[in-house]
Amino acid sequence: MGCFESKGHKIFDFKKKSFKNGNNGNLPPSLTEKDRVILVTSWQRLKTDVEKVGVVTFMKLFDSHPEVQDAFLPFQQLSKKDMEQSAILRSHALRVMGTVDKCISRLDTPDKFKDLMTNLGQRHLNYNVNEEFIEMVGQQFVYAIQPHLEDIWSEEVQVAWSQLFKYMTYYMRQGLRGSTTIQY
Repeated sequence: MGCFESKGHKIFDFKKKSFKNGNNGNLPPSLTEKDRVILVTSWQRLKTDVEKVGVVTFMKLFDSHPEVQDAFLPFQQLSKKDMEQSAILRSHALRVMGTVDKCISRLDTPDKFKDLMTNLGQRHLNYNVNEEFIEMVGQQFVYAIQPHLEDIWSEEVQVAWSQLFKYMTYYMRQGLRGSTTIQY
């Protein structure tokens, strides 16, 4: 199927289901006004199933990348069934979904968005997070939301959500790389 490139976006490789980073990570990914409208509108629909979306995101992540499950101490050696019932997983999934909600509400205030995600990256220093795992969450989130947005799902919706997570990941990595002090 190939790649998609449009003004204001990175190159999306549909075969690999990920963005190619044409600028080596030096500049944050961009969101167009159309992306913002898509994100706000579709998020309003997703909010009704936010816990389910969060749990499915992490279950898909752990299923496709078991090494990520092992990086979470509370989840090491848990079976899939135990994982699905885990209050700790639900709590973490809800925190991640809360972060998505905050990001959506900060789309028009880029400095607040940047501060939120940079601080989150700094807090994750305590957990020795592998940077590659951060990007994986966004990919799985996009897969998890598709069934909830089936009637409006399109290439544009997929690209908008993928861009948002690239944007989030960019600043979270800045926090992981650039600071040894934790800000709350």
